[in-house]
This record gives sequence, structure tokens and C-alpha cells, in this order.
Amino acid sequence: MLRWMTRWLDWARDNLLRRARPLPLSAAVGYERAGAARWELPVPWTADAIVVDILLRLPASVRKGDFALRLPFATFPADALRQDTDDRHRATFRFPVPLDTVRGDLLWKGRVLASVPVQVLTPASFLAGLALVYPSVSARLGGHTVAVTSFVPGRCEGLVAVTSLRCHASLAPLAELGLKAVFHDDSTGRAHTVPVALTAAQLARAEAVVAAVCPDVPRGEGGWRVTWTAGDRALVTQRVHAVSADRFDSGVRVLETRFALVDGGGAVRTLKLPPVLVGADRIGPCFVLCGSEAGAAAVCRFEVLGISTGEPDPIIWRGAEAVVTDAPAVFVPALFGAADVSRVSSFELRLNGRLLGVASLRPVPSAAINGEGGFMPPPDFAWSSAADDELADRLKRLSG
Repeated sequence: MLRWMTRWLDWARDNLLRRARPLPLSAAVGYERAGAARWELPVPWTADAIVVDILLRLPASVRKGDFALRLPFATFPADALRQDTDDRHRATFRFPVPLDTVRGDLLWKGRVLASVPVQVLTPASFLAGLALVYPSVSARLGGHTVAVTSFVPGRCEGLVAVTSLRCHASLAPLAELGLKAVFHDDSTGRAHTVPVALTAAQLARAEAVVAAVCPDVPRGEGGWRVTWTAGDRALVTQRVHAVSADRFDSGVRVLETRFALVDGGGAVRTLKLPPVLVGADRIGPCFVLCGSEAGAAAVCRFEVLGISTGEPDPIIWRGAEAVVTDAPAVFVPALFGAADVSRVSSFELRLNGRLLGVASLRPVPSAAINGEGGFMPPPDFAWSSAADDELADRLKRLSG
């Protein structure tokens, strides 16, 4: 008799009592912020409220008041209970954001049905996971924006700080913490704080690119510091230096000389060997420039002189500006008519009177060998990279 009663009680528990008990199927945790709901974890501490939505299979007699969510600091009744499909219903709970991650118990008539973890993003964990990727400071020079570690302030039009933000969660907490770029001039001790606002689309993502423009323009030599801050925490600091023009100009050099040619149809070509003037509309020297100081940039004022053999003074003069960095850059200072170039034997590029390079339009002179095996030396000739290219071309043709 006792064995039969035990079996009956087990059957009643499994088939009668459990059928009358709600069965949790799934749970979703989100939060409300500025009237909008977002279903994602972790929940930032800046959220207005946490929302927990639990899908259950319910018997017909269950009411909203039977459910509650018990947290370590309080117990909250169900905010709503609505039918989803057939015997499935959704119980919704809404409560303030706790100080840290907690675990809540779903209660039905005081009995625990399931546990729901609520992960909270604290200010410390958000800032620990916030990274600034590839921060840089750029100088606006002659209409160009160049990432620099040093620059010449004479022609600088301003400083721009750029960085990419990356976080393991959305960037939404930055709307409350605040993101700033602080430009500090070491020579004067003045600091300029620039608040940086993010759009709603940027705040919703985990990555964003931001920029800040310094309100002051560097005018003298000295160091600058740019610090990105979120709230009261400094994230990264970069240093740039304003250097003298003489220091930068002394390191500018010509890596290669070429020629730029525009034909009668308007097509532009660059040539390593001296061009043929027949059929050319405009011709000019082309120089590959580079600075010697890593990360430095400046606007340089160059002089191009057209030299004619036998003439004491240049027959052509032009001034031209270019932004020079530590990377090779092609510079065409000016283009001249073919008739003007016909009298020019070479172009000289000078910076502050210093000769940087020569682009020769005349072939390399040859030595004349006499019948006795001697030779007449060629006239003086300014050797250049164009002469190197001509020599290499001749040797290639001789070898076959």
C-alpha cells in the first residue's frame, strides 16, 4: 500500500502540480535611456531604468500580482503581464540600476522559479575598457593637414587632434561623462579645453572617430601637449614640438630630379631623361623632396632658377611653396613654355639660397679622344640624378 501511494504522489507531482506551475522559457535584459529601450548587456550605470522581460508558459489562473523579481536590495512586483501566443505570456519588470552586477530571482507566489543575472557597466569598468586607437595630432600647413610630431609655426594655421574610440560596450556613457581634448602650450602655460560631442549614431556603436580643433594657433617655438579625457580621467597624452624654420630647412633634400611635360593635347607626363622640346607645350623641372627629421613638416618657400650656359645671371626665376614632410613628395614648382626652355641648360632648386638639386636639360658632355690616345676633357658639368639616369640608359644600350 505504501509503495502504491508513493508512486501516485510522484505521478501527481509530475503531471498535476507542475502543469499548474508557471514554466520560464527565456529572459531578456535591457534598459531605458531618454525614452528609448535598448536590449543589450551590460547595462550602463547612466540608464534611467533596467527592464527585464521573461517569457513563461502559464496556466489560465495565473495573475500579474503572483510574480515578483527579488534583488539583493529590494523586491519588485511585475510591471506588466501580457499574452504572447496561446499559453505563453511575458512578465515585465522595471527597476532602478543597481550599483554593480546582481542576480535576481523570479518569484511566483513567493517561490523561486528561475534566476536572472543583471550585468551592470560601472564607471570604472567602462573607463578600463575604453581605448583610444591611433591618436594623432595634425598641423594645418598651407591648405594641407599633416600628422606631425614637430612643425614650423611660421605658416601653421592650427592644430587638430584626431583619435578612434573603441570600447567593449557602446559609447553611450560618454554622453554623461563627457569627452574632451585639452591643448596645453608649454611655453606660455595656457591650456585650451575643447569639448567633443558625439552623435546618437556614434554613441550607439562601440567605435567612433572623433576630432578636436585647437582654438589657438601656435606662433612661437616650444612644446605642446594634447590630452584626451573622459570624465576626470586622462586617457592618453601626446606631445608635439614647434621648431625653428632654420632647423627644419637644413634637413630638406632632393632625392630625385625629373621633368614634367605637357604636350599639345594637354596630356601630362613625367620623364627621367631630358625631354625633347619638339611637340611640347609646357615643360618644367620635377623634384622629389623629403625632410630629414622624422614626423616633422613645414611650408617651405623655394626658388627655381633657369640657368643658361655662358649667362652670368639666371634667365628664368620662379618662387613656389610646398609642404615638406619626412615622406618623399613630388614637387613641380612651375611649368614654362617650350620657347623659354629652349635657352635653358639646367634648372636649379634653392631653399634660402642653398642649392638643393639641379635638373639638367642638356646631355652629358663627352670627352674627345685624339689620335695619340689622349683625350680632351669635357667642359664643366653639374652632375645630377638626371645625368645618372642618362648614364644608366646609355650603358643599358651598350650592353645590349
